[in-house]
Amino acid sequence: MTRQGTCPVAHGPAGLPVIGDAIPYFRDPLTYTLRMQERDSVVSVKLPLPFVQVTEPEAIERVLRTNPDNYVRGKLYRGFSGVMGSGLLTLDTDQWRRPRRAVQPAFSPERVRGNAREAVGAVEEVIRRWTAHADSGVVVDVAPDLMDVASRVLGMALISRDLSGTDYARASAIANKVIYNRTIMALPTMIPAFVPTRYHRERRWANRVLDDIVHGVIRSRRAGGECGDDAAGQLLGAGLSEAEVSDNLRTLLLAGSDTTGQALAWTMYELARHPQARRAVEREVDEVLLGQAPAPDQLGELVQTTAAINEALRLHPPVWQFPRDAVEPDSLAGREVPAGTTVLLSVYGTHRSPEHWSDPDTYDPRRFLDDTQNKRHKHAFLPFGGGRRMCIGKGLAMATLVTAVAMLSQRYRLRLSGTHTVRSGHYVTLFPSGGISAVVQERT
Repeated sequence: MTRQGTCPVAHGPAGLPVIGDAIPYFRDPLTYTLRMQERDSVVSVKLPLPFVQVTEPEAIERVLRTNPDNYVRGKLYRGFSGVMGSGLLTLDTDQWRRPRRAVQPAFSPERVRGNAREAVGAVEEVIRRWTAHADSGVVVDVAPDLMDVASRVLGMALISRDLSGTDYARASAIANKVIYNRTIMALPTMIPAFVPTRYHRERRWANRVLDDIVHGVIRSRRAGGECGDDAAGQLLGAGLSEAEVSDNLRTLLLAGSDTTGQALAWTMYELARHPQARRAVEREVDEVLLGQAPAPDQLGELVQTTAAINEALRLHPPVWQFPRDAVEPDSLAGREVPAGTTVLLSVYGTHRSPEHWSDPDTYDPRRFLDDTQNKRHKHAFLPFGGGRRMCIGKGLAMATLVTAVAMLSQRYRLRLSGTHTVRSGHYVTLFPSGGISAVVQERT
C-alpha cells in the first residue's frame, strides 16, 4: 500500500506507568502483534522500551532494501551480541562485509548440492528410528528427530561434524531463549549472574557446550595446519582473528539449525493436519522420485512440496520479528519515524496480514502455486529476511527442507495425538511448545 504524504506514527495503548503495555504483550506476544496490526501497519508500542512495529511490506522494503544504511542493529541487538558475539547477524554493514565475503563460498550452489546429499543421510537415520515404532500405535514426540536432521546438515556444512544426537540442539534452544530474555524480557537478566537461578545455570551450560564445539574446531584446524573448505575453513583461511572466527561460527550455528529444524517440524505438523495438502505432496514425490531419495537437481521439480514448506514458513516464520534503529529521520509508508526510533519488523504480522493474504490464518499451500504470488508485494513474505542482509543459508535451508519433507512423505504419515492443537512457543524463533505428539504410520 502506498500512502501519499507523511503523518505521525499511530499510537498503541499507553499501558501502565513505566512498564507500558508489557503485561498483555508478555502474556501472548503473537496475539498482541496481530492486535496492534489492526490499529495500523506502522504503530508505536511501549513495553517499556518504545518501538515502532512495522508490518507494511512497503515500509519493510525501505528498511531492508531501499534505505538500509539508515537502519542499524541498535539497542535490542545488544542481547544478541551477549550470546553470539560480533558475528554476521549482529554486525552492521560496514563491519559485516568482510566475514560475509569470507564465508560465502561455503554456501555456493555446489556446496549446497553437496549438503543436500547430507540431508538424505540425516533423513534416512530418522526413517530407521520411525520404522521401529511405525504402526505400533505408540505416541511419540517427532520434533526432536526433525531437529536432528537440521543439526546434522548444518553441522556438516559449517564445521564438518554431525551435531545430531549431542547436547548441541538443547544448547541452541537455550541460547535462543537467553537472547529473547536479554532483548525483550529483561527481568531474568536483572538478577546478578552469581545468583544460581535456573536462567543463569542454563545460560552458563549452553555457553560451555557452544564454546567447546566452536573452540574445539578452531584448535583442531590450527593444530592440523589445514583450514578445510567448510564455513569454519573459509573463516579461518580469510585471516580473521580467533575471536572473529569464533563469533561468526557461533552466529551461523545458532541462526541456522534451530530455524531450519523448527521449519521442518511446523511443515510436518501442518501436513498432518491438512490431508488434502498432504496428499498433493505424496502424489508429487511418488511421481517425481519413483521411490528414490531426491537428487539435488530434482528438488526444483518438487513444487507442491516447496509450496507446503513455504506455507508453513508463512504461518510459523522461524524468526518472527527483528529490530533496527533509525539513524536519521525517515518516512515509512507515509509515517514519520524520528531518528533513534527502534523499528521492529514483524514477520509474523506481515505474514498474517489480511491486506496481503486472503484468509491469512488458514494453511493453504495453493497460494504459492497460483498467479496471486506474483501480484503480492515481494516483502509480504520474508521468512529469510530481505535486502542485502538476506539469510546466507537460505539455499541450504530450503534444500534441506525439501529433501526431508519429500523423503518422509514417501514413507510415513503422522497422525496427531488427540484433538490437541500445538501452540507456538516464542523466543527468538517460533517453536512447537511441548513438541509434536503423533503416531507414525507407514503409507500403504
